[in-house]
Amino acid sequence: MSLTLERPVVGERRAETVSAVRRHGAVLFIYSLVVILLIAASAVSSDFRQPSNLIDVLRQSIVLGLVTIGQTYVLLAGGIDMSVGMTSRVVALGTAVAMSHTLIHPYVLILLGLIGGGLIGFLNGRLITGLGAAPFIVTLGMMGALAGTALAISGGGPTDAVPDFFLAAYDASMGPIPVAVLVMAVIWLVAWFVLSRTRFGRNIYAVGGSTAVARLAAIDVRRTQTSTYVIAGVLSAAAGLFLLARSGVGDPSLGGNLEFQSIVAAAIGGISLYGGRGSLVGSLGAVLLVSLSSNVMNMLHVSAYYQDLALGVIVLLGVAVYRPRRSM
Repeated sequence: MSLTLERPVVGERRAETVSAVRRHGAVLFIYSLVVILLIAASAVSSDFRQPSNLIDVLRQSIVLGLVTIGQTYVLLAGGIDMSVGMTSRVVALGTAVAMSHTLIHPYVLILLGLIGGGLIGFLNGRLITGLGAAPFIVTLGMMGALAGTALAISGGGPTDAVPDFFLAAYDASMGPIPVAVLVMAVIWLVAWFVLSRTRFGRNIYAVGGSTAVARLAAIDVRRTQTSTYVIAGVLSAAAGLFLLARSGVGDPSLGGNLEFQSIVAAAIGGISLYGGRGSLVGSLGAVLLVSLSSNVMNMLHVSAYYQDLALGVIVLLGVAVYRPRRSM
């Protein structure tokens, strides 16, 4: 009798384990790759395993991390944002020019930059939800408009240098850990909490899974989708400000390829490119993987062309793996 009862229990536990692995397979796979890459790169290069280099990897991952969080929110709600890189660029250039040619306090300019990024995201969201237009087309158009704006602001060349205190913010640290890395860790935690533990986060998953079902559940689909674009805009603006602090001048090339890299990071982190599936934990692992890979390839002097080729292949694999589900 005990054997008869024991077998179903073992079978149920085994089924639960298999189900958990399937649900979290992408996340487990990504972090396994991160660990393997860390071990392999440390064995090959003594420079890589230096604590200063590993800290630099974390600091270099901040820009991509900020944009990827915003892109993850948008993708989970069933959209896509091709304007995140140009949003970073325009905010960085506009803030740099304003710091050099106006008497407005720099902290006010930073706040205005974040608000500007949010307004760009709001405009994206309203155009998409109000007109029923394809997110890719709308945000690609916004990308082009912002590219022209960036050239108009900068005149095609670097701007004047930003104040020293702004540069000091990039180098500030608490012991061996940069303050920017600690702040970024808090942002990741807050973003994860909102997605996984709040009603707004559940609404995002519901809207990305099926807008029809979300409407039946009395979810404001337009507001939810627009909010994700606003979040993406604000975080893209923050990434631009961080790039400005790192470079010291407003450069028209700032933020290049960020839209592509953020989609790559989300895709390989297990975020469905069709909405409704994935975890921010996977996106974090993917950002670490991309940052580590870039650091290793730079150390090995791999051409940027081949790095872009690798990212492109990853996107294609992400599209192939995460197929769209039937809408209801």
